[in-house]
Amino acid sequence: MPELSIRDFRDGDLDAVVGLWTDCGLVRPWNDPEEDIALALNTQSSRLIVGLLDDRIVGSVLCGLDGHRGWLYYFAVAPDCQGKGFSKPLLTEAEEWLASQGAPKVELMVRTSNNGILSYYHAAGYQHEDVAVLSKWLNDETETRKEESRDLPVTVTWLEMTAPPLRPAIPVPSIGIPLSLTRVQSPSLSFYRYLYNTVGEPWLWWERRAMPDEDLQRVIQSADTEIYLLSVGSNPAGFVELNAIRTLRTVEIAYFGLVPDFIGMGLGGYLLDWAIRTAWAHESRPERLEVNTCTLDHPAALATYQKAGFTPYRQEERQVPDPRLNGILPYDLPLPARDPRA
Repeated sequence: MPELSIRDFRDGDLDAVVGLWTDCGLVRPWNDPEEDIALALNTQSSRLIVGLLDDRIVGSVLCGLDGHRGWLYYFAVAPDCQGKGFSKPLLTEAEEWLASQGAPKVELMVRTSNNGILSYYHAAGYQHEDVAVLSKWLNDETETRKEESRDLPVTVTWLEMTAPPLRPAIPVPSIGIPLSLTRVQSPSLSFYRYLYNTVGEPWLWWERRAMPDEDLQRVIQSADTEIYLLSVGSNPAGFVELNAIRTLRTVEIAYFGLVPDFIGMGLGGYLLDWAIRTAWAHESRPERLEVNTCTLDHPAALATYQKAGFTPYRQEERQVPDPRLNGILPYDLPLPARDPRA
């Protein structure tokens, strides 16, 4: 395995380092990486370290002493070099430098969208602290830049169905692989998050991602919640979540969608029709079904619900926080295409 060489940032490294941070998803619209580098280089108590394979910069870590604790930022290894042991020498170099400056402790922050890295830090001896991180911008230009990029315009449409469909049920699609629909009894948090995240990521589903485990556990384990899994062969292909609102004699199709690999196979219409009939057969004996969609969903979602027998009864324009900018979803996730008829 080639050996990583480590040195301080030099003139001429700027483009390579900014490119590395961009590839690793560390750049945000409100943080100009060139400004961050300039500030670090002009601050005596900070150091920007880079790691090289031959002449290519493949890693970095920015470390600094705030007069009380040491801090790490922009700790990155190029995606094609991860898992090869190159992060350890960078981290060790930063920790040893901070110790030499008198720092008794080193701290760092991890965005919620990057929770997968936590196991790495735990293995390296880092642990969670019982603290909340608060912030306030002191630079008006940066605050304006963040405010301008924070919200997404969204149109939310609520639809209802007040009688069961009279048409025949849509038959099971013939795709050459057996299909099955089963209720998931007492789903584990990890399995539910896998379904929700995989199905919802292309459409920027974020609310359940942001829910603490204990709150989400309460929802999915509720007696009023039913979750059904669509499988193609042995592969999860989609899911439906029904929520009984007993006081309103209503069943809500809270979530409905397909795993991206199975979109375009004719499964969506079948799954929705099955969900509608299952909702009407709910033991609470509903008098009404409800569903909602928004302009971030699949561009055909609204028309699909109407074709299935739902009627819009309410519409609302909203500005919603962009979940890609607050770390809930990957920063480089593209916005869904919008239906030009919407």
